[in-house]
Amino acid sequence: MSADAMEVTLLSYLSAMLRQEWNLSGSESATITSSVFAGQLVGALFLGPLGDRIGRRPVFILAGSIISIFGLLTAVAWNLPSLILMRMFVGFG
Repeated sequence: MSADAMEVTLLSYLSAMLRQEWNLSGSESATITSSVFAGQLVGALFLGPLGDRIGRRPVFILAGSIISIFGLLTAVAWNLPSLILMRMFVGFG
């Protein structure tokens, strides 16, 4: 629960900063935030049943790894589509 709150807080800072830095429109900025929630939807539908099948611990480790890797890759995103993809994988985890 606190990780989700931290993600929303991070997205508010990230969107505001990138809006100025990359000269994004309001809809482009909103797409960044929406991509995380779309990733969460797909991740819940995929990782939940996977956890039932192989166990919660391995899926928790997998999810943590996905979040960590793609969270770090967010820092090196070179354009808007790459940033949206990275943030969607963070949401998936």
